[in-house]
Amino acid sequence: MKKYYAIILLLLTVLTSSAQQLSHFSFFTYNYLQYNPAVVGTAPCLDLKFGYRRQWKGFEGAPNTAFANLHGKIGKDSKFRITGIGATMENDDAGPFSYTSLNLLIAHHIKLSNKYFLSGGLGVGFAQYAIEYGEMTLELQDIDPAITGGVNDFVFPTFNVGVWLYRPDRFYGLSVRNVNSPKIDGPKDTRLQRHFSFANGYAMKLTEEMTFKPAFLINYTGKSRASIDAQFLLDYKDMVAVGMAARSGHGFSALIKLAVVNYVTIAYAYDITMNKIRYDGASTHEIILGIRACTKPNPLHVPCAAYD
Repeated sequence: MKKYYAIILLLLTVLTSSAQQLSHFSFFTYNYLQYNPAVVGTAPCLDLKFGYRRQWKGFEGAPNTAFANLHGKIGKDSKFRITGIGATMENDDAGPFSYTSLNLLIAHHIKLSNKYFLSGGLGVGFAQYAIEYGEMTLELQDIDPAITGGVNDFVFPTFNVGVWLYRPDRFYGLSVRNVNSPKIDGPKDTRLQRHFSFANGYAMKLTEEMTFKPAFLINYTGKSRASIDAQFLLDYKDMVAVGMAARSGHGFSALIKLAVVNYVTIAYAYDITMNKIRYDGASTHEIILGIRACTKPNPLHVPCAAYD
């Protein structure tokens, strides 16, 4: 029994100790809330997003991720202080393993100068790793009841923090997820690694109608190589944005974002894999639906280049 339990924990450790222990997103500029709780409150009004990512289509048991997030402001509007609240949800499936998380977020924004605002954010919640034993094929599986009757999920608290420095034409963000480095009970001391993320981006006006938006995201997980994402978008009047992205050791992405109707936006990313998986024709698709409940412009809203 201990032999198979150790195998399961080893597989779980491999899944959770790689550079992609938590999900990556190709269109990260449209999805910063999944990385940094300090982003809460930067949208002009109540902001809701739903998304789905299908990775390596054609591979049996390939990862797929569904997520949603919601955030807005609370309290009396102020030109000098803003408080935002929100929530994120994520479900990730990869073969026999699945990961589900739910976090509540809060952030407080203060004015530093005529242009800059600084926010500090906190996210607390819980996560669950589950194992579907029926999807695993192991030697002597039929005669060892541990395979079908053992522990099949691990639930633990999550704790995330972040800071976000921004003004209308640029932003800088730093966040740490899994600050508490929760332990997964088992025959071996297995812990989830802390995730460090740094984000930086700009909005450069080319003409009255065209804006160029480069952005960068660095993710680091303990005992792994940092991953670097770069993204370049050309935006036309906040109605259509097209561009490309690249990730170190992975490949390239084609990006498009469309304002379908008032306050409804759809973003899509198609990944072109350049590592060894490319030989099998694997592709990745990511789609995000964004909805904003803006009834009228808010004169006290402080724009952020990550959202506006």
